[in-house]
Amino acid sequence: MIFKVIKVFSIPFFTSMGVVIGGTLIGALSAVFTFDSPVKIINMILKDIRLWAILVGLGGSFTAIRGFEVGLSGEFTQLAKQGLIILGAFLGSHAGFIIISFIVGDSK
Repeated sequence: MIFKVIKVFSIPFFTSMGVVIGGTLIGALSAVFTFDSPVKIINMILKDIRLWAILVGLGGSFTAIRGFEVGLSGEFTQLAKQGLIILGAFLGSHAGFIIISFIVGDSK
């Protein structure tokens, strides 16, 4: 039971965290072509990519929202599962933000 809960939580968590970390680091390569500061580029990308990472973690569709509709009609396990997916996506995006902010040295 606990392994299933961990699986439901960890897939969107690590997906959205990977989008934030990978997107900002690969996007910072544009500093080579624009002769700009990589830290400035990373901070600019980091602020914009968090929402997209959450959407990618949710699967890019409205199945999570439809899961809430099913859960409200009486199926609590479906409601709890969708809540874990959404929580995992939000926390993964925030964890990626914290990691990149720590690497860059930005204390916002």
